[in-house]
Amino acid sequence: MDLRGQIGMGIDAALGILGRRRPVNVMVSITDRCCSRCRYCQIPEQGRPDLTTEQWKDLFEQMAAAGTRRIGVWGGEPLMRKDICELCSHARSLGIYVSLDSNGYLIPSRPEILREIDHLVLAYDGPREAHDANREPGSHDKAIKALETASGRIRLWTITVLTRNNISYLDHIMDTALEYGFLTTFQTLHHNEKLGGDTSGMMPSREEYSDAYRRLLSMKEAGAPIANSSRYLRSLAQWPDFSVTRMKEPFHGVRCSAGRMYCNVDADGRVYPCSLLIGLYPPSLNALEVGFEKAFRAASSLPCQACTASCYTEYNYLYGLSPSVALQWHRSVSRTDRIMMEKRIERELDEPN
Repeated sequence: MDLRGQIGMGIDAALGILGRRRPVNVMVSITDRCCSRCRYCQIPEQGRPDLTTEQWKDLFEQMAAAGTRRIGVWGGEPLMRKDICELCSHARSLGIYVSLDSNGYLIPSRPEILREIDHLVLAYDGPREAHDANREPGSHDKAIKALETASGRIRLWTITVLTRNNISYLDHIMDTALEYGFLTTFQTLHHNEKLGGDTSGMMPSREEYSDAYRRLLSMKEAGAPIANSSRYLRSLAQWPDFSVTRMKEPFHGVRCSAGRMYCNVDADGRVYPCSLLIGLYPPSLNALEVGFEKAFRAASSLPCQACTASCYTEYNYLYGLSPSVALQWHRSVSRTDRIMMEKRIERELDEPN
């Protein structure tokens, strides 16, 4: 997102503090289908049919009319949809910034997606033994091929789910980031049982998680390619029990903006305040039946005020107008653009004439 867009989101945040509700940021679960079976994800098991191309296009148009500036496309695996390029292109034609989360499997065979989005976030959980243990055999090599394909062609970040399998490989992840030119982000195991299943066997101890977040904070302050804000890393290091992913009371020093400034549209069209509440929020309405804005307006009552999910905690800081977090995210985007240009030049020099 360029500076103009960032300023626009800042104005939205200020008006939100004054009481205006607007779905500035919408997470879109575009499909349940996936070409991988990760150990900490049960989303493909839901097996619901995809919404049609026209249904999603209409929802994107409704989002734009309601004031949405950014959508984060996830799933499942978004590239399982043959129309994903068409859908992302349509969203961008409406003035919406589009980021896309992917496991990377299909990026090398469908590189055209890189022309239709603004930002790619790839799953990367560390070296082969750790990544494959978290996800499935062979997944690491596919992720590396995706990084090779995307490097220098798109704003590129990764997301690492910290588990017992990879929590000791932070240095390796940083080295890989420098090699392929991306910024890293980190999160805990936080999906509810419906989306994540039983992940207790993969859960690090509280001390291991806290130590990892303190170390990430030190690494970031030393210049490591970490996009997560220092405030987030510092706060997560103090979370009391990582097996409990949500709290009824505020914890991170800011109130939750889910249902006020952002929301999640599930693969069946239902609108939730955030993805952590999918299946746990029975009043949710379906945007296909009542329209997106009405469904968003109904998703305002929250059973919690803090969680361990990195994206939502960062959103809450941004929509709470935290100057330090806003500045760090601006710098992360600027750093990403510089790295992208450097890698693009390297790629062009390496390619034969």
